[in-house]
Amino acid sequence: MKKYILLFLLVLMFSCVEDIHHNAIDTTIVNPDMSQKTEITFKQLYNLHNNEIGKDTIVTGYVVSSDQQGNFYKEIFVQNTLGVSDLGLDNPRMGMRIRVGLTTTSTKYAKGRKVVINLEGLKRTTSDDLLTLGKPSGTYIKDILEFELDDYILKTDEVGIVIPKTLELSDLKTNDLNTLVKIQEVHFKENQIGLPFSGLPTDNYDGIRTLEFCNSKRRDTILLETSNFADFSDNMIPNAQVDITAIYNISFDNEPILVLNQIEDLIEIGAYANCVEIVTPNLMITEVADPKAGTGEVVRYVELYNPTENTVSLEGWSLVRYNKTSTNDNLYSISLDGLSIAAHATLIIANNDEDIVTNKTWFEAYFGFAPAMINSNVNGNGDDAYELVDPLNEVKDVYGVPNVDGTGLTWEYEDGVAVRKINISKPKALFDEVEWIIKKDATQLNTSGGNIDFTPGIR
Repeated sequence: MKKYILLFLLVLMFSCVEDIHHNAIDTTIVNPDMSQKTEITFKQLYNLHNNEIGKDTIVTGYVVSSDQQGNFYKEIFVQNTLGVSDLGLDNPRMGMRIRVGLTTTSTKYAKGRKVVINLEGLKRTTSDDLLTLGKPSGTYIKDILEFELDDYILKTDEVGIVIPKTLELSDLKTNDLNTLVKIQEVHFKENQIGLPFSGLPTDNYDGIRTLEFCNSKRRDTILLETSNFADFSDNMIPNAQVDITAIYNISFDNEPILVLNQIEDLIEIGAYANCVEIVTPNLMITEVADPKAGTGEVVRYVELYNPTENTVSLEGWSLVRYNKTSTNDNLYSISLDGLSIAAHATLIIANNDEDIVTNKTWFEAYFGFAPAMINSNVNGNGDDAYELVDPLNEVKDVYGVPNVDGTGLTWEYEDGVAVRKINISKPKALFDEVEWIIKKDATQLNTSGGNIDFTPGIR
């Protein structure tokens, strides 16, 4: 009798394969015939400017997410490579999110599994730069239902090890969205230590906690999002430095987030080291100009000034121009990496339009010296605001009112110049018109020495 009972238990045990949540794992493998299919890259799919996808079109990739610990819901993330490098100039490392009507995706699509995605009949969106696939639903997309999955997401017998891309927070880029990344040497905000990852009364579906990275020059943060239904939701935030491997994504509130596959991907590496206060030098914007050159030449420039006693490296600094009109709202960020400003010295960033006769920028042709940097985004035509942003991603100084069209306002400098008064020696993150001398429609530039209204390089 005991022999038959034992036999019955063995048959019961091996009749199906189960995961830790007792859901049967789908071991069906379909190696599809792709000879009649047109394979496109993730980038080509992203760049489709309409939502229609061609017949017999496929894309291939590797699953990089897992809902085994309940931190993802009815979605899988697929990356075009198992590794960290681009697959070519036209095929950068990218990922996509696929909406599925299945709550236990890890039982069907194991992490590292290569899949072939039949794109015919699907729709893609790129809201917030996130490449997302699903079934068409008007102008939106909806889940691929469970009974349809085998028609659209086909498993192959190839399974590999996903290698996360190791980055600093400041290096995360658009192409890293929907992919597996590793961020080292970070910690949670001090006031969150000892809290659960999620499940507080204030956590609406997901717990949002803040990770910080800092060194002597900069401080960066990103949010960690954890589902209230994750197995580790009630784990406590550690009082330690950590390395974290997670999917890089954008939240419903349009904020950058990391999402863990499993709690084991958060590794304590040492004692907690809180960020010390970092004070960046008081660099200033001291002149913003839109000179009218008479024949259409673009001589626009911005002058920065270092009032301190030391040379300042501009590594991590940026100049941001806001182009705001009644019909558009654009932001142009100009990296100042590689530049520096000596003590009590100025630095000029000018537009890159050139005089074809002299092969010099119009700025150099008119003022007789080359700017420290030329950039086409220094193109404020009198109604654009500028911000000087420090390595902490904080506004250090400003001219004009960002996201406001300056046309007709008192700070407009069309065909003219705005010069910081000489007695102002500290920057200000909120625009104060009293600190400036603003000359709209200033006297036209000429080739015989320029114009006294424009004084680039002189403080």
